[in-house]
Amino acid sequence: MYFRPTVNVYHWAWKCVFLCFIVTCAILPQAQAKQVTFAVGHDHDKMLSANYPIYRANWEFINESLNRLGYSVSVTTVPWARAKNLVQSGMVDGLFLAANLEGRDQWAVFSDVLGYGIFGTFYNTASPDADGIIASIRVGEHDTLLAHYKSIETLEVATAQEGMRLLHLGKVDRLIMSESYGQYLLDTELSEYDETIDFDLSIIERRTVHIAFAKYHKQSLEALDIVNQAIALGFEEDLYIPAMKRNGVPERMWFKPDLTP
Repeated sequence: MYFRPTVNVYHWAWKCVFLCFIVTCAILPQAQAKQVTFAVGHDHDKMLSANYPIYRANWEFINESLNRLGYSVSVTTVPWARAKNLVQSGMVDGLFLAANLEGRDQWAVFSDVLGYGIFGTFYNTASPDADGIIASIRVGEHDTLLAHYKSIETLEVATAQEGMRLLHLGKVDRLIMSESYGQYLLDTELSEYDETIDFDLSIIERRTVHIAFAKYHKQSLEALDIVNQAIALGFEEDLYIPAMKRNGVPERMWFKPDLTP
């Protein structure tokens, strides 16, 4: 027997299709809004797998904290020199990780504190007192670290690896950068330089470490609020110190909210 659909059946079917469309439209923006995007450097995966301690510890901490708020994290991997530009242009929400260096506040708003970086100079052990040519990596002309050295020449290098190579060869006398990142490189891809390069502990500055967001992009600032909520939740639920200990971060680099930075 042939069943002929009635007008009511057609009406009911179209109504179901329309309702499905409305529900889908409502769900998709919510799903998209539950994601925070970070620009990371080209060696992001390697820094996690080889354990750059302060980096991996904070990566685990912020991911777990955001997950507890119902957010996931996605990354865009680019050379470090381009990572800042992606944030400034609003193509991603934030830059992971960023030290609070002089001049960065011209374009960035920082998340709540995630730890501390120790900045100073690496030197060639064959000439520990030389400081004629100073190289720097991502420190910038505004930074007060440069004021400690009355150098006859300052050279800005494109990458930390290039700066370490020049230092190893004796082409520069000092390289200004983060102690922890420099030591990570000497422990991994630049291990052949480890015997000739050391860090000078006599002149150092401690800088807070954050996730950086673009101060002139609404979407980036909205993501900043979410990240700060996640950081607060992570401290409340005791996620931070276990992450630091698990990854071997020196206690002097931890942030302790109950103490004045």
